[in-house]
Amino acid sequence: VAVVVLTVLTILIAVEHKQIEDWLRPAANWMRSLKFGWLIPVAILFVISFPPLFGHEIVAVLCGNVWGLWEGFGIVALGTLLGEVGNFYAFRYMCRARAEKLERDVWWYACLARTVREGGFIIAIVARLSAIPGHFTTAVFATAGMNIFVFLVAAILSSPKQFATVYVGVILEESASSTQPDTKSRIISDTVLGISIFITIAAGWYINKKMKAARIFVVRER
Repeated sequence: VAVVVLTVLTILIAVEHKQIEDWLRPAANWMRSLKFGWLIPVAILFVISFPPLFGHEIVAVLCGNVWGLWEGFGIVALGTLLGEVGNFYAFRYMCRARAEKLERDVWWYACLARTVREGGFIIAIVARLSAIPGHFTTAVFATAGMNIFVFLVAAILSSPKQFATVYVGVILEESASSTQPDTKSRIISDTVLGISIFITIAAGWYINKKMKAARIFVVRER
């Protein structure tokens, strides 16, 4: 999902970057004018971390457009982390019965839950780095019994996954203002972007492989 969204955003930028920048500009100018404007996307990211809400990618693009690459990434990482912690506790204490029913009735959910339980910390990081939506993996982690501290460390270590989408907003700003970063900055940014995309794809492949292996045991138990 994340890879598809990022691809669509990249295509839109290539074709309609001026129109997209014009659409983002009013919100960008308004938030820049506020002393604590960065708290706005943090609050929005917290709220939309609870399914079935969505829109992290749009907010991340806006943050990159308004605050640039590194500040924008920091804002997105903070808002996402706070939202995921809230999501974690909501599912652990309010949605456990629903999760148990899903695990009984939906084979792929059962495979993912089993993979999480058996994989521990490594699977937690890999799953969060994959293209699986963050709020979905958080729900599985919470109801599968993962320790909150393991979850927090995994969430922090996997936060660079959000770098690519923030970078899309930076590109929009550069396209509109016709300003070009120095060669060194461009090389660093492009390298990190490429690594982020590669890790996301590789993590997705690894999780899928583990889920296929877990399916054998899930079928036997049923």
